[in-house]
Amino acid sequence: MDPGEAKADADVLIVSNRLPVRVKLDRSQITKQPAAGGLASALRAVTTIREWIGWSGGPVPESQRAAVTAELEKDRLVPVFLTAEEERLYYAGMCNSTLWPLLHYFPSKVGASERSWQAYAAVNQHFANRVIERTRPGDTVWIHDFHLMLLPQLLRAARPDLSIGFFLHVPFPSSEVWRLVPQREELLLGLLGADYIGFHTPDYLRHFRDSCLRVLGLDAGSDVIQAGPRRVALGVNALGPDVATFQGVLDDPKVEEHIEGYQKSWGDRRLLLGVERLDYTKGIVHKLHAFERLLDQEPERVADTVMLQVLVPSREENETYRTLLREIQREVGRINGRFGIPGRMPLEFLHRGVDNCELAALYRLADACVVTPLRDGMNLVAHEFVLCQGHEFGGDGASGGATGRARGMLVLSEFAGAALSLTQSILVNPWDENALAQALSDALTMPANERTDRIAAMHERVLEMDSAAWSQRFLTRLDRAARHNREHAVRLLAPDARGELAQHFANAPERHLFLDYDGTLREIQQRPEQAQPTSEILELLQALANVPNTHVHVVSGRPRQTLESWLGHLPIHLCAEHGYAHRPPGAAWYQPVIAELGWIPAVTEVLERASEDLPGSFIEKKPCGLAWHYRVADPGYGPWRARELQHQLGEMLANHPAETLAGHAVLEVRAKGIDKGSYVAARTATTTKDHFVLGAGDDRTDDDMFRCLPTGATALSIGGGSAVADGALASPAEFRDLLRGFLTEAGALS
Repeated sequence: MDPGEAKADADVLIVSNRLPVRVKLDRSQITKQPAAGGLASALRAVTTIREWIGWSGGPVPESQRAAVTAELEKDRLVPVFLTAEEERLYYAGMCNSTLWPLLHYFPSKVGASERSWQAYAAVNQHFANRVIERTRPGDTVWIHDFHLMLLPQLLRAARPDLSIGFFLHVPFPSSEVWRLVPQREELLLGLLGADYIGFHTPDYLRHFRDSCLRVLGLDAGSDVIQAGPRRVALGVNALGPDVATFQGVLDDPKVEEHIEGYQKSWGDRRLLLGVERLDYTKGIVHKLHAFERLLDQEPERVADTVMLQVLVPSREENETYRTLLREIQREVGRINGRFGIPGRMPLEFLHRGVDNCELAALYRLADACVVTPLRDGMNLVAHEFVLCQGHEFGGDGASGGATGRARGMLVLSEFAGAALSLTQSILVNPWDENALAQALSDALTMPANERTDRIAAMHERVLEMDSAAWSQRFLTRLDRAARHNREHAVRLLAPDARGELAQHFANAPERHLFLDYDGTLREIQQRPEQAQPTSEILELLQALANVPNTHVHVVSGRPRQTLESWLGHLPIHLCAEHGYAHRPPGAAWYQPVIAELGWIPAVTEVLERASEDLPGSFIEKKPCGLAWHYRVADPGYGPWRARELQHQLGEMLANHPAETLAGHAVLEVRAKGIDKGSYVAARTATTTKDHFVLGAGDDRTDDDMFRCLPTGATALSIGGGSAVADGALASPAEFRDLLRGFLTEAGALS
């Protein structure tokens, strides 16, 4: 199989907040109605969907759940049932009152409560339980949208064999806005359970990556997040309309009937068309005000232009949305009161759903479609309008160039995701009502040949963004990302292997433990001085050293003065500065080599300039080198500056006995020939195969130690970042648990 192709026979489970149907209960009668939303159309081309899992759309009594499940499973739909209280707190509360406004840059609309968050977490767990029930080994699970942000990690923890993808259908805001979310860390960590996360635009991807950097402090590349031992791939997958379905609608005779009916009503008046769902993010009031301004500035438009605003009902049980609807209705009435005459109103308003035939007729008839949301993830109305306007270029998708005629023009908000692909539209800032009024005027007066050329170019782009191609691209990328994670999976130490290690420790005639400190025994801290050993760590090291014939070595890059002050009172071996100095328990420090350090002043000067450029970074001076820390510096700029410095210093030190080494938010420059490996090799030269030897560390400096362990020893990577370790543990806490297990097995822990 070509590595760029998705597995043709892969089973895919779709998981979304709602099923593509809504269940209606009338006594014992169960009916299914198509649900609003375009996800079902977008996934029409995915032929490998085994089941679709989602909320049934409303409360279902316990007594009817089995019957509803059986009815839905006929269509390969698997319901998740919620109580009325869960629906209120999870859906109306956390999803629509907290996440929706923040994701769309409306923090003033946020209403958050701890109960809503608890319901959100509980419902995500309901979904996880349902998915786990239905999956088989190796299945692909594709999760959709912000309602289920915790689900990827819940599935990853329970079923690490699954290929997990997540697509966000709404914007992801800048990190400054995301940090307003009270549960920002939990939600990011939930998403990072996926193998691949897709976004509509590069901006949304960049904002997500920056939030992972700034909120979680994770390492990130341009299109990957390193989440512990796993790599989460990020990608841009712009979603377009269901081209085949819409082109089929355009050929329906009912479209022409609707066109004729509207032409009879409006005569030769020009049509400005708006089609939105009721939502404050859509900028409908701003649009109405801009139209009013156009009528003020160009009074002739009162007679020759009509604006039709189609408003599809949405969330009318929510008081915020009911208030918005009343405001829109007032503005429509006020504007018509100012400019209307009997029998002819400049502004018409439809507050109802519109079927595809009527919608296609309006798209074909419009002189301008006005799509001006204040913030929108993509907005398929813009794509559908271009598709319908370009239909005359050829229903087979070929552009007919000058032979086709585009009647209308697209006025598009620069804050809609579609603005990045439909660049030939008239782009406008919807918050600027003067600019929006001018854009309406420009659309109405644009020469016909220019409209045709622009629509033709956008029509080709919309055909490329067909939702069928979108779904296949996403699944291909998900398969590639999941395959990479399987092939490079860190060998986490299984419970059986931990037990075997503990038995080996207990039964060995002699034991040697070589333990890194930061990131291994102790969690990484923002500043080096904050990582003092806890009482738990001190007691653990003391207990290990008390086991007969056990030699405990803390092998660290820390200065000897620090290790002495923190651990010097313990009966353990200390190795400081990556092996430059060491001492046995209670003895004096010994420095086995004299390093040539003439390069330090020049490197210090370079690092001092970097520290001036990057607030929060600082230099730590060591006997055999320097360390430049940037953990508390800007997480977006710090790693980039470190890479630049490493390259610069590498060239500067090419002819000097020094080397650079990148660690966790630190760049070290040290004398060559000094590393942890030489220390370990000297201490294990006389060990025998029945001795217990363990090395544990968390970064590249510890690979030197792992490579010098004797045959039969065990090398553990804490966090899973090493390619040469024998196994891994997820965190320092897990490693401390392992060491406590050694003591328990040896009978040294009461």
